[in-house]
Amino acid sequence: MTQWLSDGLAQGLAFNAGENFDPPTLVKGYYLQPDVSFGAGVVPLNKNQFPATPTLAGIGYSGSAFFPSSVMFPNFALHLRMGLPGNNDVYVRFADATTPPGYKISPTMTAAVQTNSYGAGLRHHFLGSDGWPNLVWGVHYNYVTGHVNLSGTESTQYTPTYGDLGALTGTIAWRLHSLGTDAIVYESFGGWTPYFGLGYNYATGSVTSNLLLTFPDVLTSPTYGSGSDKPEPNQGRAILGSQYSFGTWSIFGDGEIKTIGSQPFQDYIAQIGAALPFELGCGPRFFCHKKKTAAPRGSRRDGAASEEPWTEPATKPAASPTPVQGTPSSGMIFWQ
Repeated sequence: MTQWLSDGLAQGLAFNAGENFDPPTLVKGYYLQPDVSFGAGVVPLNKNQFPATPTLAGIGYSGSAFFPSSVMFPNFALHLRMGLPGNNDVYVRFADATTPPGYKISPTMTAAVQTNSYGAGLRHHFLGSDGWPNLVWGVHYNYVTGHVNLSGTESTQYTPTYGDLGALTGTIAWRLHSLGTDAIVYESFGGWTPYFGLGYNYATGSVTSNLLLTFPDVLTSPTYGSGSDKPEPNQGRAILGSQYSFGTWSIFGDGEIKTIGSQPFQDYIAQIGAALPFELGCGPRFFCHKKKTAAPRGSRRDGAASEEPWTEPATKPAASPTPVQGTPSSGMIFWQ
């Protein structure tokens, strides 16, 4: 039973570990763009593969009844991206999942979940032209560590007049590494930027489960089990979402579903978030609001998340028939 639990969670958590919270638009300059998101991931547990438990069956218990067919994990993520020259950007991220007190994963099972994720990545944007959409390619690394404390009860009936109430307690712990790459196509239509992509992750690490079933009746012996498993290394995913810009800030929502690996199209993640209306490191101040500017007619479309301010051409001096050396020409976009 513990081996079945370790295997199911190892595969699902490895897919969740590959999530990288990645709206596609480009951050320009060397500024730091904060983003925040809230979401949840679903980890399926295949009860069709639940092992036979003759010890529990002999005392009237159904082992599979302790566990649900899937487990949902909440997720809160902070994301900080920095623009680089050459249509590149880098990011770091931190994610936390903490369940509220009394959170139940089944009618009889309570789970206290605490897990954290630390990650970083690098992306390059291939900006479209002549009607072609934009393409962003990225590489990502995530490290996920956490645990679940389980507790639950289930009654059994040995005879028509005699029953007992068993208590199941346990701990599940994991340490997972995920190295991945993805390619996302995106295009802006007014304020909307829909995007779609495919990704691949290589996962390593382990999940360990320990369970203890005890009974008030001293004539019934406690039952203990321990198991450990590694995730399958190859995980594939499809990504679909959209971002809407309000000028100085934007919101987004997306989902990722497993396409390659154990139980494909059953493990998925959904999230909503916002790219905040300020940047870090702009000008002499460390913290300042974004500038809302509209790109002039004829400027290059780049799909950037933060447009650079437009500088009007300098007026030529009346006394000089030629431009002053160093005067910016029409169409030049300045980095802040």
